[in-house]
Amino acid sequence: MPNKTEYLIETDILVDHLVHDDLSTMSILEIAMTKGICFSSVINASELYFRSASLVEKQNVDKVVYALNILGIHSRYSLNISDFFDKVTSVRDALMCSIALNNKLPLLTGEIERYQKCGIKIITPKELRG
Repeated sequence: MPNKTEYLIETDILVDHLVHDDLSTMSILEIAMTKGICFSSVINASELYFRSASLVEKQNVDKVVYALNILGIHSRYSLNISDFFDKVTSVRDALMCSIALNNKLPLLTGEIERYQKCGIKIITPKELRG
């Protein structure tokens, strides 16, 4: 069996999935899940739960989070955080870069400009659709 592609899924892709209402097409997250193994982080999961205004929204976030491999925040991510100084605009984005780098995962995001100076592999929704 060939190795499956692995992806680190950014919050924008998760939000897109949660609001995706076109039943005739798959969301980018669904496409990624059919093509490989999807990871996200406790940062992304926390952002989704923070934005959940109702019990139904929280339950929908639960479904997404339970379908992913969620990476915690390990202390090793802080060791190279300064590598991303002046390459991103926030510690949060630097942590995402460090998580991607340390786990050798490409970052799946539609927000390419946020990470274009980081030197990590970025996969866009357009590339994933092929």
